[in-house]
Amino acid sequence: MNYINKTTDELIEIFEENLLETNRGFNFYIDWDNIAGLDDYIIEFHSMDALINCHENFDNMFLNLLQKVPTVIKTFPFLFALAKAERDKMISGKTDLKVIGSEIDSEDVQEFSFKYTSDMNGLTIEQRYRYLDFFKHMGLKNLFQNIIEKSVLDYVVGVLVGLDSNGRKNRGGKAFELACEPMIRQICDRFDVKLITQKKFKILEKYGFNINDDIANRKADFILLKNNKCMNIEVNFFNGGGSKPEEIIDSYINRQSDLKKDNIDFALITDGNCWRVATNQLRKGFRYLKYLMNYKMSKNSVLEEIICEIFDE
Repeated sequence: MNYINKTTDELIEIFEENLLETNRGFNFYIDWDNIAGLDDYIIEFHSMDALINCHENFDNMFLNLLQKVPTVIKTFPFLFALAKAERDKMISGKTDLKVIGSEIDSEDVQEFSFKYTSDMNGLTIEQRYRYLDFFKHMGLKNLFQNIIEKSVLDYVVGVLVGLDSNGRKNRGGKAFELACEPMIRQICDRFDVKLITQKKFKILEKYGFNINDDIANRKADFILLKNNKCMNIEVNFFNGGGSKPEEIIDSYINRQSDLKKDNIDFALITDGNCWRVATNQLRKGFRYLKYLMNYKMSKNSVLEEIICEIFDE
């Protein structure tokens, strides 16, 4: 496309002709990374299969299961909606699950721990009854009696890869980042450029860069490194109007200025139908940001051209 030599008017025209209607790629809908580590609990998951379709004596079966396989409590956070980071902290014992007690005679806030270590020597009968109460209030007893038909593990995989409402909300906020990463990574691999994702700029101190305090603790979507040169790529997507497009251009003009102090290049990939109406801000962006493009422009050689220019390829 020869982006470098295009005029502002030419770039704006190309930009507006190539706007996307969605920010969701294939990797938005299924999160396979979310099931990493499930094999560590395969025995516990299979042991819970004994509770499936158990109607007459569920409570006794549950109490006996916790007596014989106390480590099964570590799998409970997989059965309901939690972000992966929060779930991992609960299993490791760094945090407990805190729940507001809704009944009149219940505690205001109830806490449940899902950590189990070998030196605990089993669960007390009081602990087992407390987990049974948790199962009933959370609706998990009904899940085992009336919903799951064959396999607890199959249910957990389904929750984690596609149905986790908490995780889906988190992914929705970074959907465009998920869509752009494969493209950026492919170009980086082709030219042997190191790619770092979702890290604070102070990580660059490990690579010999002197990072000023204005940006050290800011998080970058993508950082590219090669031959003592560095580039930051930020991505965002706006479908509606409002103040965000106006704010975002000014904030990234400031970021470009801050990064320039440390000899770091900056590029912005932004997209969405809002740019059809936020024309003044779009023009401002192309006037003050050295590298500005949308998704289709990025795929159509523009990003590769810019990376080659920055890293002397």
